[in-house]
Amino acid sequence: MIKFARWVIILLVGAAAWSTPAAAQTLIRFNSWLPPTHPIMSLTIRPWTEEVAKVTQNRVKFEFTAQSMGPPPNQFDMVKDAVADAAITVHGYTPARFPLMQIGELPFLSNLSEPLSVSLWRVTQKYFAAKDEHAGTQLMGVFVSQPARVWTTRKALKSVPDWEGMKLAGGASIYLEIAKTLGGVGVRAPGPQAAEMLKRGVVDGVLIDASSFTDFSLAGTVKHLLDFPKGMSAATFCVIVNKAKWNSISAADRAAIEKISGEILSRNAGRNWDREAAKSRENVKAAGVEVTMAQGAYLRALEDKLRFLDDQWLQKAAAAGIDGKAALSELKSTVNGYRP
Repeated sequence: MIKFARWVIILLVGAAAWSTPAAAQTLIRFNSWLPPTHPIMSLTIRPWTEEVAKVTQNRVKFEFTAQSMGPPPNQFDMVKDAVADAAITVHGYTPARFPLMQIGELPFLSNLSEPLSVSLWRVTQKYFAAKDEHAGTQLMGVFVSQPARVWTTRKALKSVPDWEGMKLAGGASIYLEIAKTLGGVGVRAPGPQAAEMLKRGVVDGVLIDASSFTDFSLAGTVKHLLDFPKGMSAATFCVIVNKAKWNSISAADRAAIEKISGEILSRNAGRNWDREAAKSRENVKAAGVEVTMAQGAYLRALEDKLRFLDDQWLQKAAAAGIDGKAALSELKSTVNGYRP
């Protein structure tokens, strides 16, 4: 009888071991403000979450909301305050909160998303991490849109005077500054809303990247494209998880997730964006959009007028105790020397 009791105890202890938190599943609720078919979600975020489940042997899994629990500018606070466990957000929707991340928005940094996304991640980790602008969340990756071009309906922007009085919509605050500086009127609106405003004739143009021409179905609405050797400005994004939720994951699983996040996630996001933009440019051609390439004196005039934005950012970096010149120099050199 004593031997039997011992076996019962051994079996109970063994069963308890199988049900310890190490084997428990952590479910992360990802708030989706973009449609599931948007390339950011279908090509980058969902595959990453599937890889998270794989490397943690399904101990950490994501579920996506059927619709957003809040507007795009609220995403960071929603994750920080645990309304949602995870999300992506655009730093430029709440620029006062992320002054250092505005380095990735500065004009004429890159033609492509991938090199700028990787460079932004590296600079963020090297120069900005101690300032913890993403406090309350775990930063899983940062990436940028392919830098924006200017898409208009009623006239082409073939010279600086053509900007006068043009109502131009964009999601990041820097787009408003660009429009105002060049003689236009900036209208603040996230990408999807900006596209709808353009279709309704509320604005004359939008500052968005090439892939958005297809993503937001702008064929037949956009008549003119102002293009650049390097895009006018990029929107910077972050992928974040609530800090408490992140800390509830075992150390081993956090380490496994980090191996597929960070620079890897940032690179994949940028690469996917560039592929979609390349496909979208074929749709731009098919739609018969008139393309003006800013070059020569026109491009130099734009660069001269917008150079103050670099100076403004350097002042913000200095106020935060950051060597802004070193950070910006490294960002540019990494972009220019980038090899996939």
